[in-house]
Amino acid sequence: MEILAGVDTTVILPDRRAVPLWEGGDPDGWPVLFHSGTPSGRLQALQVHEAAAAAEVRLISFNRPGYGSAPTVPPGLASVGADGRAVRELLDIPAWSVVGISGGGPYAVASAAADPGAVVRAMVVAGIGPWTLLDGPQPLENERPFHQLAGRGEVDAAWAGLSEIVARWADGLVDKSDADIIDAYFEGAPPSDLEWLDATARGRWTLDARDALQRYDGAVRDHLSWSGLWDIDPGDVTCPVSLGYGMIDPECPPQHGEWYARYLHRATLHVRDGAAHGMTCFTGWADYFAWLKG
Repeated sequence: MEILAGVDTTVILPDRRAVPLWEGGDPDGWPVLFHSGTPSGRLQALQVHEAAAAAEVRLISFNRPGYGSAPTVPPGLASVGADGRAVRELLDIPAWSVVGISGGGPYAVASAAADPGAVVRAMVVAGIGPWTLLDGPQPLENERPFHQLAGRGEVDAAWAGLSEIVARWADGLVDKSDADIIDAYFEGAPPSDLEWLDATARGRWTLDARDALQRYDGAVRDHLSWSGLWDIDPGDVTCPVSLGYGMIDPECPPQHGEWYARYLHRATLHVRDGAAHGMTCFTGWADYFAWLKG
């Protein structure tokens, strides 16, 4: 698989797991750890490679458990936060910032909580909260019963049920055309929310999708990690946190950002008028990176 920008490699974590890692942007810039959305892996960071380079940001992203490999680590946010700290130490980075988009938002918080001396700023962009605890209708109501099972400790049953749902959506997707993959990921999105998705972005999206969907475990593990009660305390985050949300985002509406703002001590919520999920996640990165650099 040819990666057209940045450097793709593998790091060995202290517990001997081999974790795929991508670096892009400016190799000499301020380091920023990028947590991808769900379901996606490290290559989603390609979408903001040029913005990172222009902002003099060294962009780093790694695959969470289950993306491209068996999820030998049980569901949870804390373990991925610890992985982030291990990656920073392996790369000999004394301090950095972290950002997570969509399903990666909770992992940015986990990274900040796990490494308070080294994470100087954190950002959640259209990040999902523990949505079974939030009021109001959600877009994935068919998954709620399995999230509730996990909340009661019935993780195996929850995993089986969610695996069936993910498989129905994703089965065979890696072998379909680029257009079919894009349609599957962005079904129902208004045209105004896809203005960022030009030919380059489409190519990068399908590259990441084919890599991330070799297994479905990563997507299932993500859902079980952030859907209900969390194994981290957002109150442990000591650095400033910026929360960016779209006013008309049906997937991760501003109420998710309001939840984060209640539990993070140094959080500021920003809501973009007229923005849905895609525009919030994939545009505005000049401003995002400027804030992350401080």
